[in-house]
Amino acid sequence: MKKIAFIGAGGTIFTKNLIVDMLMNPALRDSKVSLMDIHEGRLANSEVIISRAYDKLGVKRNFETTCDLRRAIDGADYVFTIFRVGTLEEQRIEYEVPAKYGVQQVVGDTLNPGGIFRGLRVLSALSEVALAMESLCPHALLLNYVNPMSINTWALSKISKVKNIGLCHSVQHTANMLAGYLGCGAKELDFTVAGVNHQAFFLKLERNGVNMYPALRKAAENPEFHRKEKVRFEMLKHFDYFVTEGSGHNSEYNQYFRKRDDILEKFCKSEFQDDADGAPWHRMGAGESGAALKCCEFLQRSAVAEVEALLSGKKELELKPSAEYGMQIVSAIETKTPMRANLNVMNDGLIDNLRQGCCVEVPCLVDGAGILPCKIGNLPSQLAALNSGMVSVQALAVEGYLEKRRRKIFHAICADPLASAVCSLDELQSMTDELFAKLAHALPDWK
Repeated sequence: MKKIAFIGAGGTIFTKNLIVDMLMNPALRDSKVSLMDIHEGRLANSEVIISRAYDKLGVKRNFETTCDLRRAIDGADYVFTIFRVGTLEEQRIEYEVPAKYGVQQVVGDTLNPGGIFRGLRVLSALSEVALAMESLCPHALLLNYVNPMSINTWALSKISKVKNIGLCHSVQHTANMLAGYLGCGAKELDFTVAGVNHQAFFLKLERNGVNMYPALRKAAENPEFHRKEKVRFEMLKHFDYFVTEGSGHNSEYNQYFRKRDDILEKFCKSEFQDDADGAPWHRMGAGESGAALKCCEFLQRSAVAEVEALLSGKKELELKPSAEYGMQIVSAIETKTPMRANLNVMNDGLIDNLRQGCCVEVPCLVDGAGILPCKIGNLPSQLAALNSGMVSVQALAVEGYLEKRRRKIFHAICADPLASAVCSLDELQSMTDELFAKLAHALPDWK
């Protein structure tokens, strides 16, 4: 019997989704499960709702809840990290301070000053998990869902010998979206995607052996499609390949879209007026400054309301499989059934024209032997140039974290495509100092 630990299980809805994926898989439903969180109240909510999932699916309960990390991972075969570090207040600081200097982030969880400082906050908690695994479950697989994905995966590979992979949703979600644009089912598409997390590219996009890029360029002429993904279609137009992460996110990772008001107006403002459900992304473009902060506030309120409705019985507990790779990977390993998934792993000869030892997102074969990343070779040079801009920031952020050197973090922000397009060096220094000062409570080890 395998043991699966979920660290951050107080995030009730996402934890429930992964548990349901496990319970609906005959090969996994008898696994021993440990749910861990530092917040007793949220963990108690998860316990109630997950108990109902077991009962509704007719599976004998075989899980524990604990606030003790070491107990949760002791003897585990798989460890999922699914937590948020800190509160929305830290995220607000990581948005508002750069905005004061003209750096208008959208999400700020992957790159940019916000993504870098989120990494500094998150890595202490992730490191604690990985280092504890070395003594309590050294052969377990760490499956990390916590952003910034590339920085975290890269740093963990330096901190610990525990095998870790990074999991993201963007490849499968983009494939589904492209299938809709192309008028076919997602399973009909044959694709190869590679690059770095949130900026990987569809190097191959085919249906029944036919290149679908001409059809995608034709679809881009459809005003309804184009207004939803202005940045991604602009990237396709000039760089020849479609990128995996949405237009709002991608406008942050390049120096082209967020440095002047006229460009922001053209590519990053909303054309949608429907706000019937009250969601802020219907009232503002996904690329508008601070969209993620407003959406996170909305989603947090929504998640609390959904949990309360489930606990009170006002809402029925729906049990259906998710699109997440997590349990599919565990199942493929345990049943020795091959599957392919795009995962975040270390670049050990996988992409030749990106820095070796950085974190890349590539197709991986998963089966009973474990996880085998696929060699890509060289990316098209223009894509490697884009990716290298992100990798340079990540490299300095990882070095800065490992060495606890503020100077390296300043240099990471200097290398950031968006921040460097907007600010002078003195402004970047002031911004870095202000972020360290306002986040001192969350970064106690940084002097």
